[in-house]
Amino acid sequence: MLELVRYIHLNPIRAGIVDDVMLLRDYPWSGHSAPIGRVELKRQDAGYVLGFFAEKQKEARAGYAAFVAKGIDEGRRPDLTGGGLVRFVGGMEGLEGASPGGTAHQRR
Repeated sequence: MLELVRYIHLNPIRAGIVDDVMLLRDYPWSGHSAPIGRVELKRQDAGYVLGFFAEKQKEARAGYAAFVAKGIDEGRRPDLTGGGLVRFVGGMEGLEGASPGGTAHQRR
């Protein structure tokens, strides 16, 4: 799941819309700004993502930011393009059973 989050958050850089990760922090059409604490997005559970990096928020944000920055040089990844949500929940069968608060949202 973290690879998919990173991949999606880096899309504006890969597309040439944003030049680097520092500018990505303030780009309004990327979810990257929520986990680093720049904005609060109601539909994004930044705390869930940060929980993979550390218990303390400051350390978690630093870990997340470093993780995202390391992904810049990876470029496009065929394993993460098109249908990422479907793959994440285990195929169409998993998607059909997915709902907010359901098993598809549990940490893997």
